[in-house]
Amino acid sequence: MNRLPDFLHGIRGKLIAIFVLIKVVPLLLLAWFAWHTAQLLGEDVSVKAGNMADTSLQTIQEIGKTVTDDSIRALDERSREAIEMLTTDAARNIADFLYARDADILQAAATEPSEAAFRRFLEQRKRTLYQHGPWQLAPDGKSWEPVSPPSREARVTRPVLPDNARDFNVRPPEYFGEPEQRPLFVEMTYIDLAGNEKIKVTTGNLTEKSLKNVVDRKNTFVRAETYFPELQKLKAGEIHVSEVIGAYVPTDLIGPYLPERLEKIGTPFAPEKSAYAGTENPVGKRFRGIVRWATPVLRDGRVSGYVTLALDHDHIRQFTDRLMPTAERYTPIIDAIKGNYAFIWDHKSRSIAHPRDYMIVGYDPETGHPATPWLDSELYAEWQASGQPSHEFLATIPPFRDQRLTRKPAGEQVKARTLGLDCRYLNFSPQCDGWNALTEHGGSGSFVIFFSGLWKLTTAAAIPYYTGQYGKSPQGFGFVTIGANVDDFHKAASETAVKINTLIGEKDKQFKAQRSDLLDGIEQSLRTTAIGLWGSTLLMVVLVIFIAIWMANLLTGRITSMIAGIRAFRDGDLGHRLDASATDEMGEMARSFNGMADSVEESFKRLEEARQKAEEASRAKSAFLATVSHELRTPLNGILGFADLLRTDLNNPDHLEYARIIHQSGEHLLSLVSEILDLAKIEAGEMQFQRGDIPLHSFLESCLSTYGSSASAKGLNLSLQLAGDLPEYLQGDPTRLRQIINNLLNNAIKFTDEGAVILAARVDHDHIAISVSDTGPGIAAEHHAVIFEKFKQLENFLTREHGGTGLGLALVRQLAEHMGGYVTVESEPGAGACFTVFLPKKEIND
Repeated sequence: MNRLPDFLHGIRGKLIAIFVLIKVVPLLLLAWFAWHTAQLLGEDVSVKAGNMADTSLQTIQEIGKTVTDDSIRALDERSREAIEMLTTDAARNIADFLYARDADILQAAATEPSEAAFRRFLEQRKRTLYQHGPWQLAPDGKSWEPVSPPSREARVTRPVLPDNARDFNVRPPEYFGEPEQRPLFVEMTYIDLAGNEKIKVTTGNLTEKSLKNVVDRKNTFVRAETYFPELQKLKAGEIHVSEVIGAYVPTDLIGPYLPERLEKIGTPFAPEKSAYAGTENPVGKRFRGIVRWATPVLRDGRVSGYVTLALDHDHIRQFTDRLMPTAERYTPIIDAIKGNYAFIWDHKSRSIAHPRDYMIVGYDPETGHPATPWLDSELYAEWQASGQPSHEFLATIPPFRDQRLTRKPAGEQVKARTLGLDCRYLNFSPQCDGWNALTEHGGSGSFVIFFSGLWKLTTAAAIPYYTGQYGKSPQGFGFVTIGANVDDFHKAASETAVKINTLIGEKDKQFKAQRSDLLDGIEQSLRTTAIGLWGSTLLMVVLVIFIAIWMANLLTGRITSMIAGIRAFRDGDLGHRLDASATDEMGEMARSFNGMADSVEESFKRLEEARQKAEEASRAKSAFLATVSHELRTPLNGILGFADLLRTDLNNPDHLEYARIIHQSGEHLLSLVSEILDLAKIEAGEMQFQRGDIPLHSFLESCLSTYGSSASAKGLNLSLQLAGDLPEYLQGDPTRLRQIINNLLNNAIKFTDEGAVILAARVDHDHIAISVSDTGPGIAAEHHAVIFEKFKQLENFLTREHGGTGLGLALVRQLAEHMGGYVTVESEPGAGACFTVFLPKKEIND
């Protein structure tokens, strides 16, 4: 319960409080009401002034945000349309280029099959490719840089006319890289009807120059081509076009190929042996692949063989490798980290042109099988569990299975250096599914996705080339995709938004300064009013309280005197009485108190007499027990001695039995006398406990040895079990501890007819637990508490069959408690009993 303050416990305090409540509180309420009204007026003026300023500022901010958002949306929409057009144009340019190769193969079929004719054919078909110049590792080893950066300067050498001066913009000549005239085809062959290459002309060293039988795939480019069965199906004028074929190029890591990063993974720095990756590894190993065209050669209206052209895959890559979806438009080298680049996927959604060559799918030149593409961690685990080659396992997996950003790529494949991108199984990149949704019917489009830490606009456009196998789907040869950082689209609008926000911030500071001046003036006026109002109120309050104290002291003087008298009586002055001469209620209260004091004083006298008689009776009982015990022990010792003499001298069995009964009864009576005397001493507080170090091991062995013969006589197994962590010594009274253990061992042997009696000791937290367990008849749970009471036995079982006083366990409990411990029993009928004495390990207080 909440207590009242101390000063309100007396009548004087209550009288003062009531007077203050009646007079002071209304006065304070009036003052507060006046002050509160003035304060509300000031706050209302302040709030309205602030709201006007905030409303003006909010209007300006909303206008600025609306203008900025509209500008960003317009720029984003314009950029989206521009990049979608760029993507579609790139896809159509690729299709036109591929269709031109259809014309080349048909013309090749009309060419006389000879090495000279084939060589002339190839020499006439070249195309400009652009390559960036040499690059080197920067001096700090933290990036790559060109050996000779290209110089680009926008020049205007004539004066700009005033009519043209507005937004006059000039760009330097576009730089795609260093031009190189390279043959379109790396190989031209004539193959007979049995698959034997009869004529082969090559440009460069990408393909082998020797003639082979292409029926066996081991004799084809990187052992991966299986085109001859397709050639046999062709009719005159029909064309077979292969997929992109090339050896997969692995990488040591993803991202910039730098010495410090290679050192962290324990791999030697060898950039030229790892895959090319634009500005991340500009000196790396390039992916080299081909696309093979083939058509029948007719002689006299019949197919006499087949002519093939192997297109250099670099000519297809050129359509996207130099393309930029930003204001730069073109670049000699791609920086993949920025996310602004274009790439190409084939009709099976596999990457065939990418700034990072290790992400282009390829084949294992040792087996001719596809290299394992990059999988998500779940699919990778399934593949490992299958035990199949990856190309066989993936043929059983549905494409685009549950693709989402929350999936994780398989980190094991980074170590395995196989990171080719096959959209069908790239399940941690959901844009794969989006690209196919846009292009699977031959169309194009875009969407925005948060990927690799950037919001990216990603576009896709189908490549409308439908020759041969590519005519089976509206998607055609595949599709072109372009990824662009959305923030780059509206950079100008974002910069304008920053300027607007800065201007608004400055105006906000001005508004806040003016509002602060207004508030300061109102606050100063309120402060002056408050000082005058509260000053006069406090003066009146002090005067009222002074009057209240004077009146309370006048009224409570007699009460204070009465309280002092009551306190004197309470403090032990039982003869003190109050002045009861007054005839009012206070006098009546004093007379009532005096009567009560007389009764209390008489009760105290009777209680003192009763206490003295009880102490005399207790001393008489103790003296009587001591005397009786002494008087009984003397003749009992004589009886026991005489019984021992008779047992020694008599030969008659009946007489010996009589002597045994006399001795046993005497021992029982002597034990009863000793236990009664011990209990009397404990109750009278006269039992002496000695403190000493008890050597536990030898002490317990000594206690147990005392009962060896009696246990053997009954055929019982008597044993000692000591825990390994038992301390060497226990502080306590050895005599009383032995008395406890003897009582428990004596009971256990007495009540056990067969089996074993075990004396055990262990450490139990901060106690030493000494237990005696037996295999006797056991004790029901409802009797566990009764057996520790004096003269309480279970249906007189102890005395009638085994002998006993009913005091042993009561004495055990009393001794254990006086030694700072306690006793427990665990037993069930028919399962024996276990009595445990718990004694503290630390020093025992008597």
